[in-house]
Order: sequence, then structure tokens, then C-alpha cells
Amino acid sequence: MIKIHKNFKLNSNNYNKQELVSFASNNLACNVSSMPDLSNLILEIFNDESFISCKTSGSTGKPKVIRLEKQSLVNSACMTGTYFNLLPGHSAVSFLPMNFIAGKMMLVRAMVLGLDLSIFTPTSNPSDQIDKKYFFSAMTPMQANNSIAKLKYINTLILGGSEVSTILRSKILSQIDSYYETYGMTETATHIAVKKISKNDQDINQFSALSGVSISTNKNNCLVIDAPHLTKDKIVTNDIVEIRSSNNFSIIGRIDNIINSAGIKLIPEKIENKLSTFISKNFIISSLKDELLGNKLILIIESKKYKLNNDIFKYLTKFEVPKQVYFINKFTYTRTNKIDRVKTLETIN
Repeated sequence: MIKIHKNFKLNSNNYNKQELVSFASNNLACNVSSMPDLSNLILEIFNDESFISCKTSGSTGKPKVIRLEKQSLVNSACMTGTYFNLLPGHSAVSFLPMNFIAGKMMLVRAMVLGLDLSIFTPTSNPSDQIDKKYFFSAMTPMQANNSIAKLKYINTLILGGSEVSTILRSKILSQIDSYYETYGMTETATHIAVKKISKNDQDINQFSALSGVSISTNKNNCLVIDAPHLTKDKIVTNDIVEIRSSNNFSIIGRIDNIINSAGIKLIPEKIENKLSTFISKNFIISSLKDELLGNKLILIIESKKYKLNNDIFKYLTKFEVPKQVYFINKFTYTRTNKIDRVKTLETIN
């Protein structure tokens, strides 16, 4: 079960177990809570069950609701605390939704490690609420992009949930010396691997698995995670990876995104990585049915139409060059702020 550290604070207030449960119950009963998901999470953490329920985002297949053992959450929190040297009394801030694992774990880490946690209403633009220095924070890339000028207030920043573009990475490093990108999923109680991004990094694509985590690949080159302190079963992901060493790997793309065009298997994420330096707008590589090719490669850009310089395609192979470019005003996003590739593609059909 989850025990509250004596140094734990929530929004500047000390709570023991009984006080925290009372706080959550009263908020829900009086219908005054601005964040009912926070209150519900508190009550779930301290109920008599050995697990909590979490919604997955689709890293290992279709989104679903799974059970995570509370001891796994504690183990994950301790693993993060050790890696980032999070100590009792350190301040932390979260703008993440409490109905997904990243937000849930910010609260669990604070309880277990004794952090002074400030929780704000989830928003894609938390900039106005960052008005003092914090030791630790977890954000989505979108939140970081909308808070560039305030990132200097955060000593240790981790980003997860979706890939950080080359352009966003440069914007962040124009304000701070370093930050961390994380790899993980609901099934592993957030991140199981981390890469530090600094101004002088030579290899920014390589993740390092955290202590107690073993990695391998299956016949499709998809990452297989063995983390017995987090989950009793090995987890087979949909992420195609290249294993660099016993605990280092690079992500190539997702097996469910592969496009077969004229018999050539193309990985959208690999092409997107090559184009990311040249396109400042959000964009994706996708495909449309084609009588000759089976599927023809297309580029979709979230923007009003503008003239593209063909030089942006010079680093692509002839098979990777999009056959058509589409511009749309707004992509469709998932609840965790990832681009919904399927629904976005539907808007141009």
C-alpha cells in the first residue's frame, strides 16, 4: 500500500492519510472541487483494493482500462526519485490530467518521496501559472512549447507523452541548458527509460533503460520490456526500436503506422524525423489508397497553405518523397495531446 511521507505537501498544505481522504471526500460531496479527478484518485489510492484502474493510450495496442498494482506505483516513484535525485521537501508542479498515468504518478511520487507538490487544473498552456521556481516538473511537449519563457523556473524538467520535434528541442535549449525526454506507458506506470537532452548532445535519439528494467526485441523488432518490479508479465510494445546496448535503444517508429507503398515498407516516423528540421508546423506522413501503388505516401501539414521548397525533400530516398501535400487548419488530437493520425487523415478524404 501507499504510505504518505511526513514531508509530503499538496498545494502548500501538509496531509496525513486521514486528512487527505477527508479533503477528497468533502470536495466531491460538496461538489466544489475544481479537479474531481484528483479527489477520485486520492480515494482510489486509499481504498481497500491492491490496485488502481488506468486508461492506456495505445502503446501496446488499442486503448483500454487496466489494473496497476499500488506497489508497482510505489516502485516506479522510487525509481524516478533515485534517477533524478528527488529528495524530501523538493518542490514539484503538475498540470497533467489526473485520469491518465502521468498525472497520477506526479501525486504518487510526491506522497512516496515527500515532495511539496503544486497541482493546477490541466491545461495546454500552463505558462501563466508558473510564477516561482520548482525543482521538478513533468510536462507534455505541447505544454513546454506554450511555456518556453517559463521553463527556466524548473530545475529538472521531463517531457513525455509524444515525440519532441527538432524545432521544439531547439526552442527549449535556447532557454535552459538541459531537460529529459522519457519513454514509458501506462502499463509500466510511466517511464522506464530516459534520455538527457543538452546543448552539446551528439546522440539525442538514444534512451537508457532505468535500473531494474531489461529490454529486448521480438521478431518484428518491437521493444519488449521486462520490469518485474513494475509488472509481472513482459510487455510487448508496438514501437520498432534499434537496441544499441544492453540498456540503450533508439525508437524508429510504430509497427501499426508502417505504410506499404508499391511493396516498399515505409516508416512514417523515420521520414518525419528527416523533415523535422525543415518544417516548423505540426505535420505527419500518412497515405491514401492508390490504384498503382496500393498506398501513396502523403504529407499533411497543420497550417494554411503555403509554398514548400522542394529542397526539404533532399535527404529522403525516392520512395520516401511524398506524392502529395495537404494543408489543414487543425489536426485532430487525442486526450493526451498526441496527433490522432487516423482521424486527421479522415479530414482530407
